[in-house]
Amino acid sequence: MKKVLVTEPIHEDGLKLLENEVEVVRADSTEPKELLKKALGCEGILIRSAKIPTELIKEVDTLKVIAKHGIGVDNVDVETATKLGVYVVNAPESNINAVAEHALGMILSLSKNFLMMDKELRKGDYGIRKRVVNMELKGKTIGLIGLGKIAVLLAEKLRPLGVNIIAYDPYIKTSDAKKIGVELVGDMNKVFERSDFVSVHIPLNEKTEGMIGKEQFHKMKESAYFINVARGAVVKEKELYEALKNREIKGAALDVFEQEPPASDNSLFKLDNVVVSPHNAALTDKALVAMATESAQGIIDCLNNKEPKYLVNTEVLNK
Repeated sequence: MKKVLVTEPIHEDGLKLLENEVEVVRADSTEPKELLKKALGCEGILIRSAKIPTELIKEVDTLKVIAKHGIGVDNVDVETATKLGVYVVNAPESNINAVAEHALGMILSLSKNFLMMDKELRKGDYGIRKRVVNMELKGKTIGLIGLGKIAVLLAEKLRPLGVNIIAYDPYIKTSDAKKIGVELVGDMNKVFERSDFVSVHIPLNEKTEGMIGKEQFHKMKESAYFINVARGAVVKEKELYEALKNREIKGAALDVFEQEPPASDNSLFKLDNVVVSPHNAALTDKALVAMATESAQGIIDCLNNKEPKYLVNTEVLNK
């Protein structure tokens, strides 16, 4: 019977799909050496946060498919997988609504100062109601860095609030952005200059790593907020910290960090103008089911010689 390694827990619906077709091998650890031991003899691997390095792909000669429980495949050496004819599949539509909702929630939390007022009121400081002036979103400008599926959904959720939406994405046509009510801006820095909120929605790769830093934060309004629900490493975290500490920007909301899990003494956690969550924007009830079942189905399709619905490295079809 074919074997598939599942590196981390997934929803039982996804496991049932796999167990109907293959023998499921469960990892005890996500350490590379331990994963390699478990992966030997497997034809598929289903991962969440575990990293699948070059060595594992090369050494497991039975491997046919790697599936990502979610969207981003920055924890897989896709180039090596493609060279060796290994399929890489993901679940790109499984959690997009969840992440878009999370970003919207962060925008609302920042504009209404929910966390700060909750904290002060619990201390008995009812006078906070007169000292804090909240922001109305109507008429404000929301800037999106990246206009992929999540950003498009966020734009749809924001539009009824009466905001202006601008975006930077060199891979999107101006006409396509216009159809969804978004003004496409050719210079990323202009988005930072014009926006009251900047929300990041780009994948992590060689081109985007460290793409956002002090140059961009210097261009933002002092009253503006920064939101990142994409990947922590696309932002130079120390430079974001400096901008927040020096009040160059008003605040930030972050679901992702350069190092994950972040260190308990992360300097951002010491600031009172930052809202954080533990990279769980995608982990909703519906999204967990969809991520598990769609990634599992991708593995099943590949092992049954069917073209998977969500294939990341389409070049492998020509191998």
